[in-house]
Amino acid sequence: MGSLEAFIHYENLTLFKKQLAAPQISDERRQMLLRLLAEEEAKGPPRQDLSFRPSPAAERMT
Repeated sequence: MGSLEAFIHYENLTLFKKQLAAPQISDERRQMLLRLLAEEEAKGPPRQDLSFRPSPAAERMT
């Protein structure tokens, strides 16, 4: 997995998890996010195997 693909994979995982944590999402949206998260997790290696690591500045932005 190239660095751009690893970045997109990491960002997608982060975004889906963040949106799932929101208390007022509908059941329909929750199901969609769970499906997208499962599909994204199936695409790539476990997070600890990703070659991409965001910079500290990028971490503060999330």
